[in-house]
Amino acid sequence: MVQRGIISIFLYAFCLASSVSAQTFEDYKRQAKQEFEAYREKTQRDFSAYRDSVNAEFARFMREAWKKRDAKPAVPLPERPEPPKPVVKDPEREPSQDTLPFELVDPSLPSRPKLQPVTPRPQPFVPLDVPEPDVPELKPVQPAFPVDFYGGSYALPLTDAQRFELKGVDENSVADAWLRLSEADYLPLLSACMQWRDSLLLCDWGYVRFLEKMTGAFFPESRQNEARLLQMFILTQSGYKVRIARSGNRLCLLLPTRDMVYGYSYIERDGMKYYILPSDEKGPYYVMEHAFPEEQQLSMEIPIMPSLASAPTARRQLCSKACPEVTMTVAVNKNLMDFYTDYPQTSWNVYVRASLSTEAKAAMYPVLKAAVGGKAKSVAAGMLLNFVQTAFAYRTDDEQFGYERPLFPDETLYYPYSDCEDRAILYAVLVRELLGLDVVLLHYPNHLATAVALGDDVPGDYLMLDGRKYLVCDPTYINAGIGEAMPQYKQTKAEVMRVADLK
Repeated sequence: MVQRGIISIFLYAFCLASSVSAQTFEDYKRQAKQEFEAYREKTQRDFSAYRDSVNAEFARFMREAWKKRDAKPAVPLPERPEPPKPVVKDPEREPSQDTLPFELVDPSLPSRPKLQPVTPRPQPFVPLDVPEPDVPELKPVQPAFPVDFYGGSYALPLTDAQRFELKGVDENSVADAWLRLSEADYLPLLSACMQWRDSLLLCDWGYVRFLEKMTGAFFPESRQNEARLLQMFILTQSGYKVRIARSGNRLCLLLPTRDMVYGYSYIERDGMKYYILPSDEKGPYYVMEHAFPEEQQLSMEIPIMPSLASAPTARRQLCSKACPEVTMTVAVNKNLMDFYTDYPQTSWNVYVRASLSTEAKAAMYPVLKAAVGGKAKSVAAGMLLNFVQTAFAYRTDDEQFGYERPLFPDETLYYPYSDCEDRAILYAVLVRELLGLDVVLLHYPNHLATAVALGDDVPGDYLMLDGRKYLVCDPTYINAGIGEAMPQYKQTKAEVMRVADLK
């Protein structure tokens, strides 16, 4: 009885404590929510003050006289004559184990920097075990301006009131318009553009194209100067390095990138090439050269495939002649093909460091993984090599397109023909992603092949790089196995390009 009374007192005390604790917790939650709201308001005020200060200072620099600069002519598309037919291995030819001459070029391809917006976006502190306050659902801004971008339509908060007008292309007129763009009613547009960039998984150049499409549709053809200034404003606020210039009565953008861009004239400053958009500007150029805070250089690389609207192409069957179990049907996204068609031609490392699309991987990788699974890396590399050698019909770029054009991996699956560089790029991607092996490109006069690090015990023609043995694997030397170099190139010094950071 005494024991039961003690238990009752204990339970009463526990319930009382629980009641007090619950009341305290509710008070704590209310206090935390108030503190969160106060913090968010302060952060927004600080952000607005910072942004206003930066843009006002930038506008002051815009009013200074722009520097006259001369442009250098566009680097023309390279001419790489290729044999009209691929070389087929003589079945009577004995394998060899020759050391191949080479020289290393572009030894350190820098990895793509992670782009950060210039404006700070601190995250609020939320106390442990206290739920975050409810955030109201964001509703689309009405009316929303639709932007068509490679098969999709994307709404942006643009109204007629935001169609500003430049009085001219002189320094003061541009600076006045910049202050107009810095006002609060353009903040939703800036936020929406960055959200679409992230949602569509756009690379740097893809984001530039998105802004071109948006501003080109929003402003009439007679007001493309306003369109370009709006592009520059959004790019700078998004964290990109960009300059603006005038040529006659037209404004143009100068975009710097470490990668070669063919077909665009450029202005060289501080060891950097600033490519001129649009590409038909003639100059001379007067450039506003002041830097925007925390700006970052653009990259031509495509670190992840853009998430474009789906438009599957006709299915195509691919089959390895030596390994008939490696047979698959593939279809790619026509919108992605159009995106690639509009992509400026650039360095080989951009093509080989791009991956395949999700659709292509879904069709190819299960079949390829099943075929090479459990096999020695050298055997697996040989199976992939024969697949790329024999599943695709060969034609030179001049025969297929009328000009030199390297293909991204998905494009090799789409177009009816491919040449040596297209096959080398595709093979390098497959070897890296399916087998996890290091691969380098071998550039010979009028030819591109690969070499793969398969281990010191694997025989064949090879080169030694950083103390590792790389076996030649030539996707255009039909029916040749790993370690078999084309006879006509065995004594020719190859230019070796690393593919070090391919993801």
